[in-house]
Amino acid sequence: MCTNFTLKTTKGQVVNGRSMEFGTDLGSQFFFRKSGHDYKGILNEFGAEYSWIGKYSFVCMNASHLPFGTPLATDGINTEGLSTGSLWLPGSEYQKITDKKKELPVELFCNWVLSQFATCEDVKQAVLSGEVQVKGLTLGKGQLMPVHFPIQDAQGNSIVIEYINGEPHVHDNPVGVLTNDPPFEWHVTNLRNYVNITSEDFESAEFEGVQYLQTGHGTGFSGVPGDSTPPSRFVRAAMMKNFITPVETLDEAVTSAFHILNTVDIPKGTSKSGKSYDVTQWAVVKDLERKIYYARFYGSPQVYSVDLNKIDFDQMDGKMIAIPENPISIDITDKAKEVGVLEANLS
Repeated sequence: MCTNFTLKTTKGQVVNGRSMEFGTDLGSQFFFRKSGHDYKGILNEFGAEYSWIGKYSFVCMNASHLPFGTPLATDGINTEGLSTGSLWLPGSEYQKITDKKKELPVELFCNWVLSQFATCEDVKQAVLSGEVQVKGLTLGKGQLMPVHFPIQDAQGNSIVIEYINGEPHVHDNPVGVLTNDPPFEWHVTNLRNYVNITSEDFESAEFEGVQYLQTGHGTGFSGVPGDSTPPSRFVRAAMMKNFITPVETLDEAVTSAFHILNTVDIPKGTSKSGKSYDVTQWAVVKDLERKIYYARFYGSPQVYSVDLNKIDFDQMDGKMIAIPENPISIDITDKAKEVGVLEANLS
């Protein structure tokens, strides 16, 4: 389970927030890949003949604990400000491979998008033209890794790519939100059930001649679902981004995006299925204008960032940086002591 959304400043600059919920520890780290990289080697490991040379460098979150996971992008941003990631979508059915030279394993879809394209329109044309045929990860008779893909660019465009009944479906995403099952169009229609939501308080109401006062602020959001299911998280994220106070700067937008991510966070133990449970392993915000990738992990609220403009991708190609889970706070006790001594001296 994951939540993805875009947020714009009053100047139209875009940031993209995303949380990663998964029951298996992915072992994610910052992973770097330079432009000019030849992807033939990793494709050979998957038995696929399609190959390409990357046009753009990117930084991503990988999945180093999974088979082939170290170089696989689960979420990332490239040097053109294009962003994508993979979100779980049960029922996804990928394409029938009729040309082995076009076969692209779904595990490499994010790598392909981040390394090849600068805009949503570029991706849309490549997918619909049949440049690749996407093959699902298979094990025995079952087709695994059912995912769909939100894609955003620095120009403010947003699309969703899904594979339904063996065919690619590309949707423009005016809402700028994506979660999981059901498919995207269902979620957009479901928003009609929440047209009553407002940021304004309902201070009182009268029933059978009796006046009832509100119990506290926030009554306009009464009815916004609070559980962790994909439909509820979609609605919650859509309402949060719709009503949040507009911001002028990208720093403010990044902060606002992390606050929205807080509202869809899944603490460990609250979403349980048998012996396993989903948990928010990490949350990221991507500044598509300045090309900065921000991330925090479950073990600490501290945010760490990578500025793509300052990275030597030739030096960092294929390397990883683990995100610290400590400290969980910054101790300012000594600073407090200094202030206390200063004020005592002044008095």
